[in-house]
Amino acid sequence: MIRLAASSMFFHEYEPPEIFAAVNKAGADTIEFWMETPTFWLRGAHVSEVIDMMRLYPNFGKIAMHSPVFELNPCSFNPKVAELTAEYTISCMHILEELGGGILTIHPGKRTAKRPISALDKERFARYLTKVGNAAVGSSVTVALENMPPAVNAHMVTAEEICRTLDEYSWLSFTWDYAHACLAGDPFSFPRECGEKIVNIHTSRGSKTLMHSPLAGTPEAAELKSVLSKMKYNGLITFELEDLSFGPHSHAVCPYPFTYDEKITILTREVEEFSDCRCI
Repeated sequence: MIRLAASSMFFHEYEPPEIFAAVNKAGADTIEFWMETPTFWLRGAHVSEVIDMMRLYPNFGKIAMHSPVFELNPCSFNPKVAELTAEYTISCMHILEELGGGILTIHPGKRTAKRPISALDKERFARYLTKVGNAAVGSSVTVALENMPPAVNAHMVTAEEICRTLDEYSWLSFTWDYAHACLAGDPFSFPRECGEKIVNIHTSRGSKTLMHSPLAGTPEAAELKSVLSKMKYNGLITFELEDLSFGPHSHAVCPYPFTYDEKITILTREVEEFSDCRCI
């Protein structure tokens, strides 16, 4: 059965109690909680805070988490940055394990220099996956690699790259970012080529002008839902929205974010749009 989730980063300026309350009020089934949710992160990322939230919202069941990515990079030319990235990923895995397990999304990183990915970068990425894979042995956490948007120094952009990595690391699952995939060309090449490994789908519009904006009411939403129905998808759908990329003032010199209630309304529309997917 598909469950509908919301990324905590849409409410990044609020405290965890307000974030969980908003996701619940919007009608989502659960949450994808970023370890880097600002106030949680700056207080030391103590699992007890999330445990308290789960006691208030037992209806969320197993939540998902997103490992830290800001200023981190498993392919970094700086070995300490690469090492720290693995450490934070494993710390996030331990948090999710204490919460009862669930899906943990990780990023593949990129080349430090703005040049095409090199053999050395791929070696660093392989070392990162080995460390994470060793930590995942016997764990109730499902680690899912996310596809990236196109960039000169990016990798894991195409379905071919993702499938090759999933074949090599059989323990690894896949978080399909629909918006990223739209920028890379045919977004549906991913479910065609590695659909059986998809456990989480980050949903939002993918275009250069409306990146990570809502899908509700768009032709893209209808097409995506049709594909999910045909493939009989039964994992997580996570609404991942960037509040400054859409809205009447999104292109202003000093854009302002939506209010708390406005964000709940936007998220509610996304939940309503995809609510029929629960019956797939």
